[in-house]
Amino acid sequence: MAKNILFKILFCLFCNQIFLFDLESYENYYSSKPTGSVKETLEKISENSWKISSFGKHPLFTIKQESIFSINNGNVILESGFRKLDILGGLRKDHQTYKIEKKGDKKIVIYSYGKNKGSIEIKESLYDNLTLQIQVKMNYLEKDRFVINYFDKGKIKIKSFLNNKNEIIYKSKSVEVFEFTEEREDKRFFKFLIKNDSDKETIKVFQGGRGFNVEWELD
Repeated sequence: MAKNILFKILFCLFCNQIFLFDLESYENYYSSKPTGSVKETLEKISENSWKISSFGKHPLFTIKQESIFSINNGNVILESGFRKLDILGGLRKDHQTYKIEKKGDKKIVIYSYGKNKGSIEIKESLYDNLTLQIQVKMNYLEKDRFVINYFDKGKIKIKSFLNNKNEIIYKSKSVEVFEFTEEREDKRFFKFLIKNDSDKETIKVFQGGRGFNVEWELD
């Protein structure tokens, strides 16, 4: 009897942690000096289905992304998505689409990348650029390090992130943030800052690589 009561208490506490962050529709704008801009929106499209999309312009590139997902016990379930990235006016392109389908007891990702098309079976949940941060806000804010399955160009990649709490100056005020930095072996760089408040907004994103270094800030 005592064990059952203890289990119920622990279960309730665990559930409260899972749903501490509640999804709400939003429309956010980010800017990067001198002329970069991104519009990101989240909207509920059915009882348990959401669409997150973003459109960005920068002197080096333009990008349009969209992901459809649902939530199950605090986990983001990616259902479909696409990304259209054009670099230097289309000199280089990254166009891809993906959709998760069930075939019997299997989950299959059907994808296209450029002229390549294919499908792969998945065993665990996976994420793309847009759903990754939503999952982080739901489950990983209090973890010092975590790994996550990331889908890109027809492949499942393992991405790992370090998390530190920091105080930064944002809009002339001191705010506490969760600072997530991707662990990488190459010279690329990716970091995002989530404000430690009830809204859990992503207020800054840093991207870097060969020949570019971009800092996005929430307007």
